[in-house]
Amino acid sequence: MSEREGDRTVAELPEDVDLYTTASLRVAVERVIDEGCRHLVLDASRTQHLDSTGVSALVGWYHRLERNGGTLAVTGLNDGLLRMLTMLGLDTVMTLEPGTAPSS
Repeated sequence: MSEREGDRTVAELPEDVDLYTTASLRVAVERVIDEGCRHLVLDASRTQHLDSTGVSALVGWYHRLERNGGTLAVTGLNDGLLRMLTMLGLDTVMTLEPGTAPSS
C-alpha cells in the first residue's frame, strides 16, 4: 500500500525484504520514482527481516532519489534493523526512524 501527495510517497515494506521479495519491490519502487516521486518514505513497521539484497535496494533507491534532488527515509524500524542499518552507516545518507515499542 502507498500514499502519494505531490512528489512525496509513503509506501509500506513487507514483513520480509529479502532475495525472494526484493525483485518485485524494485519494480514497484522504480515505477513510483519514474512517476515523479522525489521524497520516498518506506514504512518498515511490519518488516522483520532485511537481507543484503534489501539493503542493496535501499542504497540504489537512495542514489537515484539523491541524483534527482530527492530523499529517502525508512521509518518504523525495529531495534535490530535500525541497529544494522546504522552500523552500515546508512544513517548518514538517509533518514532512519525507529518504530514504536510494542505495548505490554
